Order: sequence, then structure tokens, then C-alpha cells
Amino acid sequence: MAANISPIYSIVGATDSVANNNAGLVVGPTANTVTTGAGAMVKAFTAGANGSYVQKIRFRPVGSTAATVARIYISTSTATSNANTWLYDEITLPAVTVSQTAATSVFELPINVALDPNYLLYVNFGTSTGAANNGYSVVTIAGDY
Repeated sequence: MAANISPIYSIVGATDSVANNNAGLVVGPTANTVTTGAGAMVKAFTAGANGSYVQKIRFRPVGSTAATVARIYISTSTATSNANTWLYDEITLPAVTVSQTAATSVFELPINVALDPNYLLYVNFGTSTGAANNGYSVVTIAGDY
């Protein structure tokens, strides 16, 4: 059987956000200290019917946030469990104080992986992001095949 030696490119952009997949713009302030693929997580992206290439995930602070770690999981199912969900990567997010005179930093985590058709990306935080309505706007930049 011959392997595909030609590169494939995405046919259409597939930018997605946690706000599009869940109720509300802000992810947080709930913490999930479990790193096994179980527990409370929010869906950040669903790969297309032919698969998707995920370039990166952007975390934009909303309000004044506490320091935390964001964990990214790959899953084969909307019913996440230890059997079908795997920790892929993490990013340290520092405490941020909202300002009306300076731009807020954005944090990007390169993903650079091709996802199988209908696989999902989930996000959770290791500690609380702070008071209610303080957390992160999470956007996934990808392309569908």
C-alpha cells in the first residue's frame, strides 16, 4: 500500500471558540485538578468530517485573573473519560490585572496537529481563575480538510 506523499491543505478555515460551544464567553473560574481526562472541561473545538489541522489556541484574559495552568485535551467523544480523552499540552497563565490604559496580553499555545475526523479539543484550568466573570476567552485557530 502506497503512502500519501503529497501534502494536504485545509480547504476552509475552522476558527472556533469556547463561547460558540458552551454557554458564555468566559472560561473559568472553576478549577479541575484532575489531569486524567475526567472531570469538568469545556469544549474548544470539534474537527470536521474529514479531519482538521489545528494551528494554535489563544487565551485572552477577561477581567482580572488569578494565575493558573490551562490544560488541553484531545478526545474521541463528547462523553469524556479516562479511556477516550488524553492530556495533550499545558500553558502557564499568569495573574493579570485589567487596565483601561494598556492592552491585555494574549497567550498562545501552538498545537500544530492534524486531528482525526470528529475528534474534539477540551480545556480546563488547574486553579480557579478568580472571581465570577473573570477568566479567559479561548479561541482555536484551525482549518478543516
